[in-house]
Amino acid sequence: EKAILERQNVESQLEGLRNQVNPHFLFNSLNTLIYLIPEDSDKAVRFVQQLSKVYRYVLESRESKMIPLSDELDFLKSYIYLLKERFGDNLVVDIRDIEGKKDTAIVPLTLQMLFENAIKHNVISTGKPLRIEVFAESGHLVVRNNLQKKNQVMDSTGVGLQNIKDRYRMLTDRDVEVITSQQYYTVVLPVIE
Repeated sequence: EKAILERQNVESQLEGLRNQVNPHFLFNSLNTLIYLIPEDSDKAVRFVQQLSKVYRYVLESRESKMIPLSDELDFLKSYIYLLKERFGDNLVVDIRDIEGKKDTAIVPLTLQMLFENAIKHNVISTGKPLRIEVFAESGHLVVRNNLQKKNQVMDSTGVGLQNIKDRYRMLTDRDVEVITSQQYYTVVLPVIE
C-alpha cells in the first residue's frame, strides 16, 4: 500500500508539472512574438507554428510514462527554436552522438525541464553565452551546461529535478545522476531500452 501511495503521489506531481509547462515560458514566448510580428511576419508565423508543436507535444505525451527518444528530440528542436528566438547567439545548443540511441525511450519532458532549469539558474548574455550539450555516453543520455550561476535571492527548490528522479525510479533501477563541478552542471539519465 505504501508503494502504491508513493507512486500515486509521484504521478500527481508529474501531472502538476505537465499542466504548468512553465507559465513564464508562455509569457516570454508571447513577448517574443510581440516583437516578431511587426519586424518579420514570416518569422512570427514560424514561431507560432513551433510554439504550437511544443504545446501539442505536452498534451499528447501527458498520459505516457515513456516516449521514444526520437519523439522527445523532435519536440526539443521546436522548444530550442523558441529559445533561440529569445536568446539568439547567447544560447548555444549542441546535440550530438545520439543517432544510435533514438530507438530507446525517455521519460517525457525530461529534456525540456533540464533546459528550463539551465536557463533559469544561469547567466545568459553576449559575454557569457550559455552552452547546453546533449549526448549519449555509456548507455546514458547526458545533459550538460556550463555553470555560470545567477545571483538569485532564493535558492532552487529542486522540485523539477526531484520529479525527474522519481519518474525514472518508477521505471528503472538505474539512478539519475547529478554532477556539479566548477565548470559544468551535468545530469546523466539512464536510457530505457
